[in-house]
Amino acid sequence: MQKSARKLIAIGDVHGQFEGLVKILRHAQLIDETHHWCGGHNRLVQIGDILDRGPSSLKVASLLDRLQAEAETSGGEVIRLIGNHELELLMENYLISEFQREQAMQIREKLIGQVLAGDLKAAYAYKGFLFTHAGVTHKLFRIFSLQLAEPNAANLAILMNLIFQESIKHAFFKHPIFNISISRRGPDRFGGIFWEDLEDLVSSYPQGSPVWQVFGHTPVETLVIDRVMNMIALDVGLHRKLQYLEINDHGIPAVISL
Repeated sequence: MQKSARKLIAIGDVHGQFEGLVKILRHAQLIDETHHWCGGHNRLVQIGDILDRGPSSLKVASLLDRLQAEAETSGGEVIRLIGNHELELLMENYLISEFQREQAMQIREKLIGQVLAGDLKAAYAYKGFLFTHAGVTHKLFRIFSLQLAEPNAANLAILMNLIFQESIKHAFFKHPIFNISISRRGPDRFGGIFWEDLEDLVSSYPQGSPVWQVFGHTPVETLVIDRVMNMIALDVGLHRKLQYLEINDHGIPAVISL
């Protein structure tokens, strides 16, 4: 039985943990016992990094592929973001991947098609919340603010998705959204939206983020809604803890634990 009120469910990094993902989707009443969409007009956001580390990466990908199509038919929506593990495949950096080169190349071609079709995104906005894989640092926010008359969550998501899709189309990855920070052995003080670590993201905002941000990437012990920093970190690791974020029809977030 689905809830009548429209809601959004956000899930952190999956990393091949199919059983954990299914348990969350069932608990959130988005899929039925046969793993088909029953969420009606509700929304699911998966924050990226479905691949690598866990035992069932491709099984997770197939499930989300199907649910995305089923949700659209039912008036719901499955929003899927790109994480750094998917990004590295897109950039043909296969060493980070658990897949053999030939299979990795096949996955890359599929990912490119999904990005260009709009099925995989860099960012998403909902009721003032901005979703990216690893967060938008203060440096990036200032860069975007120069391009936007009003740098709210919706406009930021539109701009980042435009930049990302054009970058994939032309295989050109020089924009700061692709930066890797020095804490990850990269050349930049702060990383982009795929590679920033939580500690650096927080330190980049002396007074808290000017928009509510929801992200994964950096593992955390528990899902916490930080109302001082305006940040919600989702990556609790589905192999050890099952938690997700629910934002109700009034835009009020809540942490749900199984």
